[in-house]
Amino acid sequence: MKVIVTSPSFGKFHDHLVEDMEGKGCKVLVLIPYSREKMLKEIVDADALIVGLETIDQEIIDSAKQLKVIAKHGVGVDNIDIVAASEKGIAVTNAPGTNNDAVADLAFCLMLSVARSIPAANNLVKNQKWGRFDGVSVWGKTLGVVGLGAIGRGVAQRASGFNMKVLGYDISEPSAEDKALNIERVSLQELITSSDYISLHVPLNKYTEGMIGEKQFEMMKSNAILINTARGGVINEKALYNALTTNKIRGCGLDVFEQEPPENHDLVGLSNLVVSPHIGAYTNEAVQLTSQMSADNIYRLLNNQPLENIMNPVHGDRSLDSAKTHSK
Repeated sequence: MKVIVTSPSFGKFHDHLVEDMEGKGCKVLVLIPYSREKMLKEIVDADALIVGLETIDQEIIDSAKQLKVIAKHGVGVDNIDIVAASEKGIAVTNAPGTNNDAVADLAFCLMLSVARSIPAANNLVKNQKWGRFDGVSVWGKTLGVVGLGAIGRGVAQRASGFNMKVLGYDISEPSAEDKALNIERVSLQELITSSDYISLHVPLNKYTEGMIGEKQFEMMKSNAILINTARGGVINEKALYNALTTNKIRGCGLDVFEQEPPENHDLVGLSNLVVSPHIGAYTNEAVQLTSQMSADNIYRLLNNQPLENIMNPVHGDRSLDSAKTHSK
């Protein structure tokens, strides 16, 4: 069974994961650095694809003649054409729960970094200079969490250690976890207008794209700090630039961008913006869990067992047995 791997972090913290896969009957092609031209050639006879942030669009999917599964080495699958995969009977899977703590940690790290200008202070001292930065407290403030999945709840849990009041917004019904974490469910508008810190934890889809734009920035407190470790498209970056340059909000922390790497250099260069290169999921522990979960689904395919964490409706039969019969 041919398996293509495009995620640079797959197996990074396993000593022999690729070797183990090959020992169990997989022919693993590690396509790093990623080449779209080579992908279009190699995907033709591949059975499985383990992908990171690379775009898997309809052209790539149409080029695949016997692909059964696209396993996302992570959680968000917005870089994969779900509709095209479904139409060809290709399952799209992800690795939920593996990076919850890592992303929640980074969200809180960005919050503290923006509040206290830590990156700027660090650079000043390292450049043999000395100066003063007047920050704002996190302790005892109000945190608004947009999206109360596992990561959003994780951020709320960390906020309890800072004696923060936590407001939460989600389209789901309030849960026992909300109560246990003292999360007060409110409307999105109330959360935006009442929070000192706002942390975004929603997937990118047609309902959430641009959900934080000019209207929402007008409603925020002038000292508000916005954090996004979800997906870049959730924030309208033009509106964010205007809000930061006109001091409609105090600051922002971004781990994700509309385009990655970001091309909006005017935005990235602002002094009241702290940025990181989409590293939320990348801790040793999280990467190890993600790699193992992705590999386990490949083993299920190899043994004709049901896949786990399928993200799309799959039409047709693309089992390994049928593909083998088909290719004879």
